Amino acid sequence: MSTAVSGLEDAAELVRYGCQPRRRPLADARYRDLLQRYRMDSAFRDRVDAIAQGLGAEVIAAHPQEGLVLHAVEGGLFTYRLKDDLRRTPLQRMVTGLVHVAIAARVYPTEHDLDGESVKRIGVGEVDEFLRHLVEQLRKASQGEDGLPVPGAAVDAVWRLYAVRPSRKPTAGGRGLTQSSTQSVIREVLEWLVHQGMALHAPELGAGHYRLLHRFRLQVREAAALPAFETLRDIRRAQSTDTDTDTEGT
Repeated sequence: MSTAVSGLEDAAELVRYGCQPRRRPLADARYRDLLQRYRMDSAFRDRVDAIAQGLGAEVIAAHPQEGLVLHAVEGGLFTYRLKDDLRRTPLQRMVTGLVHVAIAARVYPTEHDLDGESVKRIGVGEVDEFLRHLVEQLRKASQGEDGLPVPGAAVDAVWRLYAVRPSRKPTAGGRGLTQSSTQSVIREVLEWLVHQGMALHAPELGAGHYRLLHRFRLQVREAAALPAFETLRDIRRAQSTDTDTDTEGT
């Protein structure tokens, strides 16, 4: 086998590792060696990047602990679209999308947060509380209060759907929450992040708590220019300012 062919196979193998987001190089010597080669060998790096691009993805990091991080290009093979989830109605999918963006805005309210590598911790109740605050801001905006911009029809429908749902509604057996509960939706989104290698369970912090990993931060950074994310970050920063002001006044 020629050196060139061998190099292509190695490059494809590293991309395959990158397509397994829960796999970690620290636990796999072969993965670790290929990742090191990616960082040190520019020709090999170019091959890996080209193979990823051919599959509709781009390499956004080669992290020593979390491995090769791929970001799906719009319309590519790995693109995840909520509209493809036929289990939910369009409005339910929009609520799920709102939760995704809210989690990111809650833990990364500033550019400094997005640039840092500290592990963020989040709880289901914390996300729900933030979204309830968001809903109140959108309610005021829909009534033209406080000079807030009036939300469009789609956004207006989403916050109204979220507002009428209970935070917690136990199932008949009392062992969980019904799917109509907002905290059930939030937990489902966080579990999806775990499955995608972007979060870990954090039971030592209490039930319903998670750690958001470096991989999640990088994916959020790629989407940081989205208007919805910027809007929620503005609300999150204002919420933080209000909390600081209240604390200083006590």
